[in-house]
Amino acid sequence: MGEAEAPAPKPKPKPKPKPKPKPVAKPAEASDAPQAAPLPTPAANLAPVKLPELIVVCDNGQGAFYEGQGAVSLWVTRSGTITVDNPLRPLTPEATRVLQVVLGNKAATAFGPDLLALRRGGSPAALEATIGGPVRWDEQLTVLPDFLNIVSEAGEALARLDYRRCGDAPEVKAAPVAKAKPKPVAKSPRPPKASAAEGAGRGEGAAPRGLQLPQGAIPAGQ
Repeated sequence: MGEAEAPAPKPKPKPKPKPKPKPVAKPAEASDAPQAAPLPTPAANLAPVKLPELIVVCDNGQGAFYEGQGAVSLWVTRSGTITVDNPLRPLTPEATRVLQVVLGNKAATAFGPDLLALRRGGSPAALEATIGGPVRWDEQLTVLPDFLNIVSEAGEALARLDYRRCGDAPEVKAAPVAKAKPKPVAKSPRPPKASAAEGAGRGEGAAPRGLQLPQGAIPAGQ
């Protein structure tokens, strides 16, 4: 008899695959997070503010005519400066630029630290009294901006007047001069009149009597 065959080895069971660990979600970094669109700023929707340019020149004593909306117009006839010494800053006196303007037939002023933003003023004399210094007028009208920017005391824009042309400004009607009323002359008080009774008692007010002689001073028959 032959030798018995050895039994075939049993196959080893395959090891079960280990479950892979689920990846842990990392916290999103700031660069990976979706960024919201930036909000538009109000300035992005507004057109840039155009500043006036000093380009207007009027020669031969002519004025500059400016006109705005609503039939608002004026003539610029003179330019000057008011310089006031500031005691707090003695080395840097304050200078105010002044334009004399004609509205209708009346003189007024526009003033400010420069000619790019001006405030409305009264007559030149009233402005001098307000600021506290005389206006030193230029010999010739200075170079003016292409439009006048009129602002309030707080710097808010009130009106814009665009340059139109050079020409002869209308004559200014002189302000009426108030006549001074003559002061009443004080009359000297008169002494009170004495009554007839009081005058008679003092020998005043009675008719003057003739010279009286005592009886018998002149012989009878003469």
